Amino acid sequence: MPANLDRFSDESNDFIDLFENGALGLHFVGPDGVILNANQAELDLLGYTRAEYIGHHISEFHVDGPVIQDILNRLSRKEVLKNYEARLRAKDGSIKYVLITSNVLWKQDDFIHTRCFTRDITDRKKVEEEREELIRELEQTRETLEDKIQELEDFHDAVVNRELKMIELEKEVKQLRADNMRLAEDLQQARKLPA
Repeated sequence: MPANLDRFSDESNDFIDLFENGALGLHFVGPDGVILNANQAELDLLGYTRAEYIGHHISEFHVDGPVIQDILNRLSRKEVLKNYEARLRAKDGSIKYVLITSNVLWKQDDFIHTRCFTRDITDRKKVEEEREELIRELEQTRETLEDKIQELEDFHDAVVNRELKMIELEKEVKQLRADNMRLAEDLQQARKLPA
């Protein structure tokens, strides 16, 4: 066998191995939306066997119908998708959040099949959702604290105003007592005067 054929055979085997055993999920979808092939990483991600996945319409595995329709439409228009977020339904019923990077193998103007790489971001999405929930809880706590602070400020103002009024009233009472004593003295002086 010529050396070039050996090298070609080795490279072909490398590509087959890359497809079958690569760490990223990879699948091919025909122009009709039917899955033509998938690697083991894709099957492991979703928990399906080859028979349960290959030969089925890709929309069966997408949670959101409009999303897969948009993906297929864009690929049919020769667009390249990079990190397109989608949700896939695993065999056990769980939802997997994924990023899809895909383009189409075209032969002239014939859509042969997609080349879709699927990256699982479920753990990242859960962390993001937990973070968003924590932010909502913190915001709610902040609003509650602001309300409590306002209540305390209102109470403080009411108490301080009451105290200030009490001080003013005490001054007025002292003044009235002093005025009353002066009047009493004046009255007593007036009674002592001869008539």
